[in-house]
Amino acid sequence: MVKRFLIVLLAGFALSGIATAGPPAPQRTDRAQPRKSVVIPGTAYEIAFGKSASALPGEPPSPALLKAIATWLASNFRLPRDAPVPRVTFASPVQIATFRYTGILSDRPDDVAAVPPGQREVVAVYDPVVSTIYLPQGWTGSTPAELSTLVHEMVHHLQHKAGMRYECGQASEELAYAAQDAWLRMFGRDLAGDFEIDPFTLLVSLRCIY
Repeated sequence: MVKRFLIVLLAGFALSGIATAGPPAPQRTDRAQPRKSVVIPGTAYEIAFGKSASALPGEPPSPALLKAIATWLASNFRLPRDAPVPRVTFASPVQIATFRYTGILSDRPDDVAAVPPGQREVVAVYDPVVSTIYLPQGWTGSTPAELSTLVHEMVHHLQHKAGMRYECGQASEELAYAAQDAWLRMFGRDLAGDFEIDPFTLLVSLRCIY
């Protein structure tokens, strides 16, 4: 089932009009003018684009939003619907990148030096040990692209809570990217346009390297 998501996702990149796993994709719209509001399919939660997804500036997204995203993911990607919501907090881009490659949330020079050079920017990360999503400082969730990063990390949270096991850490990204791309396509967007993740880059990033 997981491999099917990658096949569908790559096909969606290669042939416009071919939908990825999840809700049907609408016709592409002007990237500068997303719809002002939308109800997450299968829920009663309404997103108002252009406004912060947090109740107050600098606060993490609400539990209601996290539950709505979990419901959407459960409906479309066979992930658990009733898992407890994760803790969500903010970190600097340096801390997020360091955690991604070292498992340490740090911006100390010695820890940062352990990050492999030339890697793509790491936007957000999930720590399964403490069930915490780290979003970048300044994140507001006011655009489909920003919300898609939360969707991506919510997949990892639900994978962890479901006890799903993978051959390697990269393999767990396949479903997360499929869900992220399906989310973006609901708004006429995609990973290639918003994050410059083309099919080849995606395929390479999902390979288990030993």
